[in-house]
Amino acid sequence: MAYKIEARIGIAAPIDDVYDIIADIDSWTSWSPIHQAVSGKLSFGAPFHSEEKFEGLGIWEIDGFIADWTPLSHIHITVPKKFFEGKLVRYFEFESLSQTGSAFSVGALFSGFLSEREGRRFGRYFRAGFESFSEALKTKVEAEYLAKPPEQRGKASKPPTVPEVPLKKEAPWAPPKRWKIGSTR
Repeated sequence: MAYKIEARIGIAAPIDDVYDIIADIDSWTSWSPIHQAVSGKLSFGAPFHSEEKFEGLGIWEIDGFIADWTPLSHIHITVPKKFFEGKLVRYFEFESLSQTGSAFSVGALFSGFLSEREGRRFGRYFRAGFESFSEALKTKVEAEYLAKPPEQRGKASKPPTVPEVPLKKEAPWAPPKRWKIGSTR
């Protein structure tokens, strides 16, 4: 089993604006209350380094790499550990709720015996830190969005729902289906 710690928040701005601020990893220290130092680049396998200060814990260093990344959807950072220590995945996920509203989640997924124990032991500190990170992000994004003139306020480029795929039509050269189940003939 895995142990998950997450903070989720709604933001009154399009998903594009939220993603643009999170994608600029090197600027996190200017607005994030938990990040003392951060370096990274959005690229598969790119190194990611972070020094995070959690109230009651002190500074935690994260040295990992970008394991998975999809624009306007998610960023997953894997932190390598020794095989017996388990696995840690840090994630930042985005969800479009409307043209001018979105949701943001930040969290950590601890898997493996020792990693799960670490998550349970320090979870309350991580959760409080993730919540303050989310609140700071919300404040920054909404302030920047409202500072734009109304005509420059963009709408989300990603639709809030996935468009329906049209039903597949039968090929004109295929014979019609004439299967009758339960027929005695």
